[in-house]
Amino acid sequence: MTFSRRRFMQWATVMSAVAFGEASPARLVPLLGAAETGFRPNLLPTQKDVWEQQLWMAKLGPKYTGNKAHTEFVEFLAKEMSALGLDVARDRYTLPRWDAKRWAITLTSASGASSRVPVTSYFPYSGQTSPAGVTGELVYAGSGPKFTLTGLQGKVVFIDFATATRDWARSYQPWGINPPTETFPSSLKPARGGVNDLTQFQKAGAVGVILGWTDVSDANAADQYTPFSRPPQGIPGLYVGRETGTKLKALAGTGAKATVVLEADVFPDTPTDTLIATLPGSSSDEVIIVNTHTDGPNATEENGALGILALMKYFSKIPKSERKRTIVCPLTSGHFAGPWVPSIRGVMEKHPDIIRKAVAAVTVEHLGCLEWMDDASMNYRATGKNEWSVAITPDKAMGAALVEALKGSRDRAGVVNPVNGGWLGEGGSLSRAGVPTIGYIPQPNYLLAGPANGCIEKLSPELLHSQIQVFAKLIHTIDGMAAAALKVKA
Repeated sequence: MTFSRRRFMQWATVMSAVAFGEASPARLVPLLGAAETGFRPNLLPTQKDVWEQQLWMAKLGPKYTGNKAHTEFVEFLAKEMSALGLDVARDRYTLPRWDAKRWAITLTSASGASSRVPVTSYFPYSGQTSPAGVTGELVYAGSGPKFTLTGLQGKVVFIDFATATRDWARSYQPWGINPPTETFPSSLKPARGGVNDLTQFQKAGAVGVILGWTDVSDANAADQYTPFSRPPQGIPGLYVGRETGTKLKALAGTGAKATVVLEADVFPDTPTDTLIATLPGSSSDEVIIVNTHTDGPNATEENGALGILALMKYFSKIPKSERKRTIVCPLTSGHFAGPWVPSIRGVMEKHPDIIRKAVAAVTVEHLGCLEWMDDASMNYRATGKNEWSVAITPDKAMGAALVEALKGSRDRAGVVNPVNGGWLGEGGSLSRAGVPTIGYIPQPNYLLAGPANGCIEKLSPELLHSQIQVFAKLIHTIDGMAAAALKVKA
């Protein structure tokens, strides 16, 4: 890649300032030419066009790895990317796809009275039963993470848990906030399952597990596909809400029995494809990775691929001579089937040349999210605000570039340095491989919920389109920066 003498002198000035601690993140981007990014908003797909694709995707239903909806989405992306003139390669994997189709819990008291109880969701890849289910005496084995594993032979185990708090104040140091008048939260407590392993109960001889939420509303707990990317557990597991959990805990050990039904189909050797779409630039020696995954339970997990498709529609309209670097878009499968399909790790293993040439990576996940929270009365509702976008990068120049690109956008975002861990999503592996990476990953309560409508009512078309504009500006800026400048860390 070549630069004019003026650009070289700009780069040299900045690197000197960085070396002596004189260049703040806010000054890095202007010095490196962000004002000359050449963003052309008229070339972006319209908000209406992007939203229509989002509505179509939501109607597909949950896109669990390799199922019909996921495969249809992947084929749509491949066709659209190819129509833009991008080269689309595929890496194929197979997995034993597990699809739940019916689940229920029936309680029978010691006196013989039976009743059905409401179930909020199932534990993915836990285990399957016959239509009659499995029946055993109901026992309480404790609250996560500590459980009693004795005396469980032939029993149905009830356990409960509290959702974990993510300590953002400890994990992150902000590079910048948008809008700057906001205060980035010190912590987050999203609705996620609190127990990751049911095999311990299977090994102890139990025939089924019921997991109780204790600190989120039933509406918030509904349809949560959690935890994901776990291997088969060998025992059926179902979730119940707070009130039902209180009832089960009281009945445990009284001689009451529970019948757990979790019918599921297993499809061995189900194929699923990772796509790698490439838009050539003036140079093939340096690439910018723009990546996401394609599998997920709803309309935001994962709509990053729709955002990347809009970005490729935009950049493909810009003359190749004005696009200095090649853009490579890994659209991976397997985020929700990690034991069998390696997602971005598979791209890294099969295509080391891409990683070797990468000067930067932008990971795009979970766009358009509105904030929905349980209030003090445990009513699950919209707060009227956009969900916080967390953009993770240890790279000072990358963080500065995103802070600049966010200015004037609708996005409520914290650009943060993961000083004590804190990497989430598909960007972490790229960063650990030495690629200057931004992992953009909002984390709403409904991120893992899989209702039939895909949570479409919880997304904003205006925010979605604004975020795509931010990424277009960011990629322009990265394309204009020297590779050495992109690697500047704190």
